[in-house]
Amino acid sequence: MALWVWVVIVVGVVLALLLLALVVIGTPTRRLEARREKAAELRREAEERLTSASRREAIARQEEARSRSERTAGEQALQQADAIDPDLPDASR
Repeated sequence: MALWVWVVIVVGVVLALLLLALVVIGTPTRRLEARREKAAELRREAEERLTSASRREAIARQEEARSRSERTAGEQALQQADAIDPDLPDASR
């Protein structure tokens, strides 16, 4: 075979080995980067959920306070109605 054929074969093999080395060496780095991105995404989602849960808890506390207030007002109104109802026996007044 001619010398130039051997040179082309050697250059081709060297290029193939370099390409293979880049793929093998680059793959773990890409995997690590992908895992870092996934972790960052999961953290963002967790923060959003925590924020949303805090808002819902605050709304629930406000609603609970309103419910207690309404219950107290209802009980007072019931006591007042019982106090002025002429059909109730005197013992319950």
